[in-house]
Amino acid sequence: MKKAGYPINKTKLLAWAVFLAFLGLTFYFRVTFASPFARSWDQVDFALGVTDFDLFTMQPHFPGYPYFVLGGMLINRFLDHPVRSLAIFNTVLTASSVVPIYLLFRRRYATAIALLFVAVIHSMSYMWVMSTEPMSEAAAVAVLWWYVWSIYQAYRKSSFYWMMLPLFLFSILMGIRLSYLPFGLGILLLWWNKRNQFNTRKSYTWFILRHTLLAIAFQMVWAAGLVLSTGGIATFMELAMGFINGHFTEWGGAVTADSVPIWKRIYILLFHNLLWKAWFVESWPIAGLYTGLLLIVVFLSIRNKGAMKKIDRWLLVLLCCYFVWALFAQNVDKPRHILPLTGFSVYLLLVNIAGKVKLLTVSLCFVLITTQSWHGLALASEKATELPAVYQLSNYLSQLNEPLIIYTWEESRVMEYLDVEFSHKKLYTYEYFESRLSYSKEKRIFLTDHVVKGFEMQGHPVQDNIRKVAVFQSDDLFNPVYHDIQLYEWIGE
Repeated sequence: MKKAGYPINKTKLLAWAVFLAFLGLTFYFRVTFASPFARSWDQVDFALGVTDFDLFTMQPHFPGYPYFVLGGMLINRFLDHPVRSLAIFNTVLTASSVVPIYLLFRRRYATAIALLFVAVIHSMSYMWVMSTEPMSEAAAVAVLWWYVWSIYQAYRKSSFYWMMLPLFLFSILMGIRLSYLPFGLGILLLWWNKRNQFNTRKSYTWFILRHTLLAIAFQMVWAAGLVLSTGGIATFMELAMGFINGHFTEWGGAVTADSVPIWKRIYILLFHNLLWKAWFVESWPIAGLYTGLLLIVVFLSIRNKGAMKKIDRWLLVLLCCYFVWALFAQNVDKPRHILPLTGFSVYLLLVNIAGKVKLLTVSLCFVLITTQSWHGLALASEKATELPAVYQLSNYLSQLNEPLIIYTWEESRVMEYLDVEFSHKKLYTYEYFESRLSYSKEKRIFLTDHVVKGFEMQGHPVQDNIRKVAVFQSDDLFNPVYHDIQLYEWIGE
């Protein structure tokens, strides 16, 4: 006698069981290996913001990343560890992103294949690295998945609530990472696509006006909070202009502050950062697997004459816009700025496989998931247990037990966070260093290699006045700028 109700699909149940086990293990290990180290200037900014939010003292720096810091604050109430709290908040939001990724794949594929492809993206080794550290990128990418899914939904449906959802999620995205602003183009494309649904220009104008005001209202929730925290609009704007000026002319690494030619920036961003760092995580086996997957997708698409759907072309446009933004307005020395393109580029690759997904593709995906997860786990474990180079430097100097001062580039921010006992000073010019020498006659004077290189760029070679004392190294995937710190001692004329 058959039981009433729908028949049980054992394949679907097995797929869900395996996927949930994979997701649970991934979440457990990412929480376990949440980074306890604030290894860079920005990470210190975020950590200090969790315990004492203050834009004036760059805790964190403008624009404040209020929703990200708020998430860290909530978790820190239980952990009392700002750095790990931010990393765990990243992990929680990253885990939530499997829902919109699954819903996006489910539009094209059966449950088992959709879950398989979600696992490919979620297991990417670079996401293991980024989702276990106290930076806002992973949290922002998680919200970006929800935002892109809402655009897809609003594209198919025209109710007020579905049209409102992208506006709300975009405000959350901006409150986590303002540099993802180019993805706002998706809302404009959505509004333009809806124009034919209105009988008159007046009704369409009213539609645009109403939704524009709603979008502004959502953004004002976090922006108004920041304005109040600084004491008023005038102070807030002063902080904003100072940040923009520094980002594009001094320390931000934008094209306006960098002498690297455009062709080299494109090479670094596309091949070094996106492919070698983010996709392949410096692993030749993973590079080979992705190359094989790419060849299969191209072959199937050509054979089955697959064509990218309009809404997927929109996503491709958004990714291209962000690439241009990262090229001209972001620091290409930091691969984390390319993170939004990482998972979404793989999504476009997988979602546009034309025809039936073959056994070869499934097998390759299983191998890729296993390899990425194993490699990602190893990277997360290494990042959580091995001291960053700047921590090694601080420990070394602390053990000298004699009067000293070290002049640094940005490492001093981390030393300040660690509350080291020795003297340290951030500087940028040789003239300032020279003026300080008379105040340090009774101390050993140390310089980092970034300071020495800065002096040389300013026309002051100092190789005859220094001697190398030690070298401190950590993985450049975790800290691309300060993974290799060379310590010099000033011996004078």
